[in-house]
Amino acid sequence: MAARGVAEDQLRKRVITRVESSGSGVDGPVSASISSFPFLGRLLVSGDISEVDVALQDLTVRGVTFASVGVELRTVRIDRDALMQDRRVSLASIGRGMAVVEILGDELSRLLGVPLVLQEGRAGVRVGGTLVTVAARVEGSSLIVEAAGISLPAIDIPPLPLVSCLDGAEILSGRLRLTCVLDRVPIELAGRSLQVPL
Repeated sequence: MAARGVAEDQLRKRVITRVESSGSGVDGPVSASISSFPFLGRLLVSGDISEVDVALQDLTVRGVTFASVGVELRTVRIDRDALMQDRRVSLASIGRGMAVVEILGDELSRLLGVPLVLQEGRAGVRVGGTLVTVAARVEGSSLIVEAAGISLPAIDIPPLPLVSCLDGAEILSGRLRLTCVLDRVPIELAGRSLQVPL
């Protein structure tokens, strides 16, 4: 447990350093969790970690505030040579992963310049006292919010730490969740060695 705690703390610090060096601002906590039992035994025997989750809260990038930005990595394979020779855990590849980004409805309203109402599974804008249904989708690096007969500006999604792609949009109560399936370790975590006491 102590070794896992050390590795989690090092992951968290590396992400904070990377974000701060990019000029972005993190106003909330940064978390990193590793789920693997037994942690050291599993590393030594199978060379993998069950789950690695990293998340940043209240991240502002180029004037856009994101409620959360994170990744959920599953079946994380490590560099066994680095583990055995140097006692370092280096994330090499993943079986699967998911990038998850959330933006609050208030932030979307500010960016769009119109009051946006987000309810589970549906969204709308208020126009002259009437709630007009809208749809949201991601195209490239833009978030498109469309409503029949209403022209709304596209929202540019700036490059985000940990997230290399976004292609799905899900409307939740009070927030919009953007997702993408990942097939590799994020650049901020790839090849990074974590010193682990063995």
